[in-house]
Amino acid sequence: MRGYVMICLFVWLGVAQAMGQSRSIDRSQQFFVGESIPEMVTMPIVNWEQSEIDLGRYKDRVVVLEFFDTYCATCIEGMPHLQQVQQQMGDKLLVLMVTWQSKEVIEKFYRDNRFLKENNVKLPTIVDDTLMRKYFPHQGVPHTVFLYQGKVQAVTYPDYVKKKFVDELYTTGKLSVPQKDDFKEGTKMFEEEVGLIGSVRLTGYQESLEEKPGLTIERDSVSGVYKTYFYNVGILNAYKAILAYIKKPTFILTEQRILWKVKDPSKYRYQEGSGGSHIWLTQHGISYERRSKVVGDLSDQAKLVLNDLNSLLGLSVYWDTLEMDCLIVRKARKKVKSVDAVKTGKKIENIGILTFLMDYSGNYPPIIDESGYTGGLTIANYASIEELNLQLRYYGLEIITGRRPIEILVLEEL
Repeated sequence: MRGYVMICLFVWLGVAQAMGQSRSIDRSQQFFVGESIPEMVTMPIVNWEQSEIDLGRYKDRVVVLEFFDTYCATCIEGMPHLQQVQQQMGDKLLVLMVTWQSKEVIEKFYRDNRFLKENNVKLPTIVDDTLMRKYFPHQGVPHTVFLYQGKVQAVTYPDYVKKKFVDELYTTGKLSVPQKDDFKEGTKMFEEEVGLIGSVRLTGYQESLEEKPGLTIERDSVSGVYKTYFYNVGILNAYKAILAYIKKPTFILTEQRILWKVKDPSKYRYQEGSGGSHIWLTQHGISYERRSKVVGDLSDQAKLVLNDLNSLLGLSVYWDTLEMDCLIVRKARKKVKSVDAVKTGKKIENIGILTFLMDYSGNYPPIIDESGYTGGLTIANYASIEELNLQLRYYGLEIITGRRPIEILVLEEL
């Protein structure tokens, strides 16, 4: 793990939180699917043969506008795929990244981003954008717009930037893909029922509903009925959220900490690189509602939801322990007096954050802390456990390999 993982994690958390907040966005100039778009002014662009682009010249191509910013890890991870589809489709397609960020910031981004350089990615990018986001407002990125023959053909997800969908639009002039709407007003799974006392309902993916990954509890002021719900979530992610309300997690639930006793794990969690997370979600996502006159606290309510899911899905999902190879933080046998890295590293509040980050990186086996150390740390970049130990010994700590009973999550089909 490198030191920049810490920065990426905190930035990602901050961006995710900001995107989840309600924002006032001007939608007065918004274009919808099927509408013709007007002639546009030229816009500044980088990684292009000219410094400006006129979209009016490309009505005979399928144009994909991919809204992003440099803080969006998901956007960046998807850029090699977008470039690959562009290369496959040639003059049938024009993929354009679109961002509000400045030319200077984006040029530096392409110049310095290691992931893009390793994958040789250099996509044409509209910069300093104000017009496109007025025409296609959104609450979060990535956000994907298909244009063809002067019309808006789809407002959707980057999963659908694939050869078969581009060919479909280019050949027929039509495109049938799910629509992304960041401004859905309704959150009703079913119409209200007069005299309803209580119910539990579980369905597959509901295109009309906004994705609501965590448990939400609302009370109807007229009927007094409480609604506990989540919408359009993968099964594993639903269980992870519910279990976190019951018992606060102290580690990242990596694949190594999951024991699958099921025929096909791909039904329960999306596997990176398997065709697009939103496509998978429309096939395997679930939506849930419980209505009742009385609710307990969030932990008690989560236990009820857990029982509902187990019963309706035919699963038994529970915590267990399994002895396995792992990393162990312990007191070092010998403490070093000083280390240069401590002077230049990044401050970490406690050992728990360090083990959390190591779990998050996915580069190591499960890690547990047996040191009893409660102080802070300053840790610089490291490329191996040996390099990390050189720094930890300054604090009287070290990491060794061993076998221990590790807490795991079991998903078992009944």
